[in-house]
Amino acid sequence: MKKNTNHFERLSQAQQAENALKEHRKRVGEVEYVTISGRTTFEFPASLSEEEREIRIENYKKRHKPLA
Repeated sequence: MKKNTNHFERLSQAQQAENALKEHRKRVGEVEYVTISGRTTFEFPASLSEEEREIRIENYKKRHKPLA
């Protein structure tokens, strides 16, 4: 007798994450990348206004102050 498992359960975690990322990118559409630092890059929808991007970046900087 064959085990009845769905397709999603047979995928590895890495494959599941990759598939979820692909689906997200399809929903979002065109994106723009904004580099905050050498280690931090944001991905914003291209339809987002410059003002809204700046607000989100400032909020990030307030929450993630450097430890030094």
